[in-house]
Amino acid sequence: MKLSTKGRYATRILLCISRLQGDQPVPKKRISEQEGISTDYIEQIIVPLKNAGLVNSVRGLRGGFRLAKEPVDITVYDILAASEGDINLVGCLAEGCSRSDSCVVQRVWQGASDELRAYFSKITLKELHDDYLKRTANQPIMFNI
Repeated sequence: MKLSTKGRYATRILLCISRLQGDQPVPKKRISEQEGISTDYIEQIIVPLKNAGLVNSVRGLRGGFRLAKEPVDITVYDILAASEGDINLVGCLAEGCSRSDSCVVQRVWQGASDELRAYFSKITLKELHDDYLKRTANQPIMFNI
């Protein structure tokens, strides 16, 4: 299984918002600068995240994006399910299969998919945020003039 850029970027975008939001929403341009993702692609990725209730948008001069929930209440699974759809290793699990009554390996694919969902459900955005802070604690601060 290989996650698409949407799932990976969605996770990075929400982590970026978590890191930067403070009292103000985080502008799309700031996310783009921090993450190296085009503003157009950010907009495409944000829509399903908004629809899933993970992020809110604020319009206007000081507009941008805010997390709709606390980071501890957002899991990597929530982000991936919103951006990629439900995690199934094979299409027949989601779509149904005419061979499901006789398919011996379907339980293998189902079990592996369940394990992935369980794993991603254990990791919160807060944990990622905390890990980011630990990894960057000793890095020098860069100033752009």
